Amino acid sequence: MKERVDKVFYTLSTGFYGLLSVLFVFVLITSLGKNLIDMLVRIGWDWGHDGNYVGLVVGFGAYIVLAILLRLFRLGHNMKWFMKFTHELTHTLVALVFFAKIHKFIVMDRECNVYYEAKVGYVPITLSPYCIPIYTFMLFPFRFAGDSHYMIIFDFLIAFTYAFHVHAFAKQTRYTQKDIKGCGKALSTTFITFIHLFVVSLILAIPKGGVLKALYRVLWEYPLQILTDPSGWFHEIIKFF
Repeated sequence: MKERVDKVFYTLSTGFYGLLSVLFVFVLITSLGKNLIDMLVRIGWDWGHDGNYVGLVVGFGAYIVLAILLRLFRLGHNMKWFMKFTHELTHTLVALVFFAKIHKFIVMDRECNVYYEAKVGYVPITLSPYCIPIYTFMLFPFRFAGDSHYMIIFDFLIAFTYAFHVHAFAKQTRYTQKDIKGCGKALSTTFITFIHLFVVSLILAIPKGGVLKALYRVLWEYPLQILTDPSGWFHEIIKFF
């Protein structure tokens, strides 16, 4: 009986995150058009103008340069270790959100693990390192609201840390990973895809008003328009492209 219930729950969860992923493909398109493309058309690369995207673009590019330099100077081992550390740290912090009891945190070349007890939150705790850019999230409070010239610094750091997350994701995410196998390939794919689409949509919306307004637009305004007025949404969004 328990196996049957687990199978039904797995199927429903996979379908739920699959539907959210489809919805957030359109949310991402909306965020790209109404935020990034709109501001580039209106102000271009004027870094002194509120709502500019120079910080995000330069921050992402700066990480790429750093990663190349570390590889050229054969310091990739340090980056690899830091990615492992971040992986386990993300497990730990998300586990704490679900009131888990942490027993041990280990990051070594041959052993990386967090030992914890949690009654709820198995899927988000297990899959969090593959879709949650933990350092980027730590920066969000500093970009919570408003437009000021110094905000470009936080935009730079947000993009830089997100680029690191993308790099780590590319290095660590495999269907052979025990985390992904434990949650199931289908559920892991839909959950990770949904969170990635949400995060990118949010980051693209941040320069234009801060995190608070970005959350409102990405979680409410854009999905509501897509679901209630798809024709109007299409005719509005096509103008940006």
